[in-house]
Amino acid sequence: MTTPSASTHILVRAPSLFILVCITLSGTFPLHVFVPALPSAARDLHASTSGIGLTITLYIIGLSAGQLVYGPLSDRYGRRPVLLAGLTLFAIASVAAACAPSLAWLELARIAQALGGCSGLVLGRAIARDSSGSTTLIRRLATLSIAMAIATAVAPVIGAQFVAHLGWRWIFITMSAANALVLISVWLLVPETHVPSDDFQIRRYLSSYAHLLRTPSFLAYSIGGASATTGIYAFLSASPFILESELGLSPQAFGFAYFSLVVGLASGQSAAKRLAATLPARSALLIASAIMGAASLSLVVSYLSHSITLLSIMAPMIVMFFATGLSSPYAISSALDVDATVVGAAAGLYGCLQMAYGSLCTAAIGVAPNDPTRSMIAALSLSSVIAWFAFRAAPRPLPFPKTNDRSSVA
Repeated sequence: MTTPSASTHILVRAPSLFILVCITLSGTFPLHVFVPALPSAARDLHASTSGIGLTITLYIIGLSAGQLVYGPLSDRYGRRPVLLAGLTLFAIASVAAACAPSLAWLELARIAQALGGCSGLVLGRAIARDSSGSTTLIRRLATLSIAMAIATAVAPVIGAQFVAHLGWRWIFITMSAANALVLISVWLLVPETHVPSDDFQIRRYLSSYAHLLRTPSFLAYSIGGASATTGIYAFLSASPFILESELGLSPQAFGFAYFSLVVGLASGQSAAKRLAATLPARSALLIASAIMGAASLSLVVSYLSHSITLLSIMAPMIVMFFATGLSSPYAISSALDVDATVVGAAAGLYGCLQMAYGSLCTAAIGVAPNDPTRSMIAALSLSSVIAWFAFRAAPRPLPFPKTNDRSSVA
C-alpha cells in the first residue's frame, strides 16, 4: 500500500502560531457559537426544533465531507490558493446566513459556511506540518488542540452575548468580518508550503480509503472513537431547548453552563496524558465508554423519575465530557497507528467518520421534536453502547498511543 500523494514541502519560515490558530478555528468555532441562538433563530424564522437543528447537522456534514476533499485539493494545487478559496467561501456564506429570510436559506448558507471553514481546519494543520520540524510540530499541534478545546467552551458564551444584546444575525456578520481579517492575514503573511503535484492521482486516495475501510482494527477505533467523541453532539443540538426553553436559563446563563463542560473535557485530556505510559489503549477506551454509560444511565433515571433539573443534566454531561477527553487521544492515535503507510488518509477518513456520526446524533434530536430531552438521552445512551462494543472488538495486544503529538478533541 502506497502513501497517497507523497508530499513535497517548501522550506519557508513558518507562519505565526496565532495565525495558525485563527485559521484552524474557522472550521469549528462557527459550529459552537451558533448553538445558543437556535431558539431565537427558530422563532424568527418560524421553524420547528428539528428544522432549526438541521443547521447544526448540515454544518457537521459539511465539515465531514470537506476533510476528505481539502487534502487532495491542496496536494494538487498547493495549500495557499485552496485555503484562500475556502476562507473566501466562508466569508460570503456568513453574510448569506446573516441575511437569511427563511430556514431553507439559512440551511444552505450553513452548508456553504462549513465547506469553506473546513479549509482552515484541515489546512491549518497541514501548513503547520509542512513548515515545522518534528519537535516544533508537536508543540504547534498541541497548541492547536488546546485552542480548539477552549474555543468549544468559549464559543457558546460569546454567541449568547450576541443573542442577548444584538440578535442572532450579528453572530454571522461578526464571523464574516473576523474571517475577512484572517483572509487578509493569510494573503499577506502565509507563504506556500507545499509544491503542487502534477502527477497527483485521486485514485491513490480512494484506494487508501478503501483499504482502511476493510481493516477491522481501523473500523473499531474509528467507530468507537466517533461515538465516544461526537456522541455528545446530541447534547450540543438539544441543550439550548432543554436548558433555555424547558429549564428557563437565560442565554447568558446558558453560555456559562456550557462553559463548565470544559472542566470535564480538560480533566479527561489530562488523565489521558498521565495514563498514556501505563494504561493500554484498549483498556483506557473501555473505561471511557463505561464512564459514558454510567453518565447516560444517570440521565435515564432522571428522565424516567421526572426529576430533570439543571444539576441532573449538567453533572452527568460534565462526566460525559471527561470520558470524551479521555478517549479522544487514545482513539485517534490507535486509528493512525493501524497502518503507517496511510497515515494521512487515515487522519482524513477518521475525521470524516467522526463528524458523520456527530451529524447523525444532532439529526436524532428531530426524531421527537416535542421532547428533545428524550432524543438526547437516547442518542447518548446508544453512543456509549456502540463505543463499548467497538472498543471491545479492537484486537490486542495494542501499542501505547503517543498522545502528545496526536491528541485531538472533537
